[in-house]
Amino acid sequence: MSTDYTQTLKTIKDAEEESARAIAEKKKALAEKLEKAQAEANADVARARTEAEAYVSQEVEAARVTAEAEARKLVDSNVKDAEKVAQKKLGKTEFKKIIDDTLLSEFKGA
Repeated sequence: MSTDYTQTLKTIKDAEEESARAIAEKKKALAEKLEKAQAEANADVARARTEAEAYVSQEVEAARVTAEAEARKLVDSNVKDAEKVAQKKLGKTEFKKIIDDTLLSEFKGA
């Protein structure tokens, strides 16, 4: 009877050791899997950040080009208008109005 009891205790101890070993292996495997997932997530975040920075740079450049084109159009339009006015022969009344509106307008408020 004592050998059965001893054998049962030994079987229980072996089962506990086997369970502990299996749990340790599973824990190690899960830890490695978690580390790998974290590394992949960090790499994805870094890649997304790089792509976002490139996208922002492209959009800023596109906005700059668009703004320059619009500014160029405005300048060209104003140059054409200035040339038309310069070529136009002005009468005394028109000339006086231009002088009053542009040059003397700053002194009227003072």
